[in-house]
Parts: sequence; structure tokens; C-alpha cells
Amino acid sequence: MLDDRVGQTPAAPLTAREVDVLAGVAVGEPNKAIAHRLGIGPATVKSYLSSAMVKLGASSRGSAVQLAREANALP
Repeated sequence: MLDDRVGQTPAAPLTAREVDVLAGVAVGEPNKAIAHRLGIGPATVKSYLSSAMVKLGASSRGSAVQLAREANALP
């Protein structure tokens, strides 16, 4: 479920790594593939994704991507 910040810029800006992870999610990459591409572990990908979801007020991977796009945070 989304909170009241839907469509608004995140309270804290997304880090470059959070954006990298969300970009992978946006094109359907699984966590393992994102991890391999970025040279980090799958658990670290989950951590970055979780942090981005909190900042965006998202409750799922898909809603995180949608909200990041609405905030013009994805390339």
C-alpha cells in the first residue's frame, strides 16, 4: 500500500546505488543479476531496494519503480 507521499519527491534523495538497483528492477532483472552487474552481493541489493522503498513510500518492487519514475529519479 502506498502512503500519502504518492507522486511526490522522496523525503530523502535516492543514492546512486539505490537508483542503479531500481533501474535493474525496472527492466525485470532479478536480484542476483543486479548484484552481479553492480559487483555486490544479493543481500546488498535487497538492502538498497528496501532503503529506496522506504524513501519512496513503496510497499512493493513495482510500486517503488513507479514512484521513482514519477519523481524523475530513474534515468
